[in-house]
Amino acid sequence: PIENVSIYGNFIQGLQQGAIVGAQFANAGEALPPYKSTQYEVGVKADWGKFTTTLSAFQISQPTVLTNVVANTQVLGGEQRNQGLEFNVFGEPIEGVRLLGGFMLLNAVLTKSQGGVNDGWIAPSAPGFNLNLYGEWDLPFVLGLTLNGRVVYTGSQYIDTEWPRRSLPDWTRFDLGARYTFENPGAKGKLLVARFNVENVLDASYWESANGPTVLNLGAPRTFRLSLTADF
Repeated sequence: PIENVSIYGNFIQGLQQGAIVGAQFANAGEALPPYKSTQYEVGVKADWGKFTTTLSAFQISQPTVLTNVVANTQVLGGEQRNQGLEFNVFGEPIEGVRLLGGFMLLNAVLTKSQGGVNDGWIAPSAPGFNLNLYGEWDLPFVLGLTLNGRVVYTGSQYIDTEWPRRSLPDWTRFDLGARYTFENPGAKGKLLVARFNVENVLDASYWESANGPTVLNLGAPRTFRLSLTADF
């Protein structure tokens, strides 16, 4: 509509291979039909010159597996609807300072559950708020040296559909690092890049995510990474 603003929309359908029913069920070994998900999205993108922002609204409907406790079978008959808002920013607002990241508000609801008993419930493993923001700064007084940092926040999330419901607490992780780019003494005109990163600087202890009520993923402790990259 104006020079630096774009409005967009899309419609997407996706296919995923259906699961194989586990040995503990009466229809063990049955291959469930492919999962067909449907997504609608509208958004606006603004180019501010030195950085760009996007704001979008989306809805994704995806099928889920239902367990019939009485018949001890699993079928593909459920549905989960994810509605959300997502904001992103990327660019170089100040010379030598670059940003990349954003946040998402998510309302994930079960719309077709076994017997309808959980319809309208917040879906498991779907935090209502996520934030990821990464930034880096080229030090003006040390040629080739760049410092970087990242903050990751994930809101609380339910892990089951039993009452009372159990949930994982929200968590925050901070990462820091540095990158040094210099000429390769063994190959004229080529560059070497040394990277040193520390993930989870504060050594926070947290459950990162869940895959059902019995499988929880523990967040990694403080982790040091050192690497060297060479151009040929």
